[in-house]
Amino acid sequence: MTTAGKKRKKIFLWAGIVVLLGLAVTAAVLTGGTEAETVAVKTGDITRAVEDTGYIQPATNYDLHAVQNAKVVRVPVATGQRVEEGQTLVVLENLDLSMQIEDTRSQLSQTSATIQAAQAAVQRMELELQKAQDNLERLRSLHESGAIPTVEFEEAEVGVKTLEQSLQEQTALLESAQAQQAGMNRSLQNLNRKEKQLTLQSPVDGIVLSLPAEQEQVVNPGALLVSVAVPDKLEIKADILSDDLGEVKQGQRVKITAPVLGTKVLYGKVKEIYPLAEEKQSALGVIQRRVPVIIALDDPANLKPGYEVRVAIETSTVRDVPVIPREAVRTLQDGGKEVMVVQNNRVQHKPVKTGLGDREYIEITEGLAAGDIIIRDGSLDLRDNTKIKPVKG
Repeated sequence: MTTAGKKRKKIFLWAGIVVLLGLAVTAAVLTGGTEAETVAVKTGDITRAVEDTGYIQPATNYDLHAVQNAKVVRVPVATGQRVEEGQTLVVLENLDLSMQIEDTRSQLSQTSATIQAAQAAVQRMELELQKAQDNLERLRSLHESGAIPTVEFEEAEVGVKTLEQSLQEQTALLESAQAQQAGMNRSLQNLNRKEKQLTLQSPVDGIVLSLPAEQEQVVNPGALLVSVAVPDKLEIKADILSDDLGEVKQGQRVKITAPVLGTKVLYGKVKEIYPLAEEKQSALGVIQRRVPVIIALDDPANLKPGYEVRVAIETSTVRDVPVIPREAVRTLQDGGKEVMVVQNNRVQHKPVKTGLGDREYIEITEGLAAGDIIIRDGSLDLRDNTKIKPVKG
């Protein structure tokens, strides 16, 4: 046999082996089928939720600010300290205010002395006027009887009018001093009220949450000096994407989880939704529009102000409906949806309609019933009537 003949013989031999192997694989497939994980349609509940990160904060928080230019002279409390209502937290000093109070008190003292002197002068003039009026009446009778000349009577009349004029002037001076005193008293009351503002007291029995004030620090109006919170009343503030806020409403239940809680799950309710969105920058630097949502906590457990938690606001719930894994549903080019049903170990593509869904499962509103067996992975390329070897998930 020639060399060329030997080569052709080897080629035919290998070709025969490949054909035999192909027939063997085909036979195995036709006999056992393609392995695919299957699941049964079950009846369950589906809850759709808006999830995001939130932070624990006091439900009742009091921020105390400076209302005037002043210097911090004493801080008798510390951050985290429990305080009682009325307890002094920060003491300020305003030297300009102290000088105004001292000057006003000095002027008040002088005005009081002026008023006393004016009152004495008015009383004296009133007595003199009364005597002059009595004397004028006596002289009038004598003048009418011709016992005294007209000149003497007229001089008495002039004396009475002069005393009346002097009394009016002195009374006006007294009234002016009294009005000045009243104005100074009002000014002093306002100054004293401002002086009281220099001593910041706790409005409630609580805990010092933050204490920016430092001794000898000079502060301007509006500067935050101390925050006091009621420690046992906590809430959650979560900044929710404005696009996700369409179904969020007050009163909806919220599921709360956090690493510090371990396996424990807390629940709360949506208490308040802010009326305006705020621009926030994400960790990736993306500017987002977010709306603050306040969540009331039924039980704070071991959570503390500032802790980070995960919130899931439950917006919709359906109960006792057919549900399947989300990955089992395939979306078609025309927008329709289908699943691969397994009957007699063969695949059948079946259109379905879906309803509410969460991260894992989706509701089937039409096309399947509880107990139906389907292919779990809807992305598998399995044609109708393909024989499979089911692997239960």
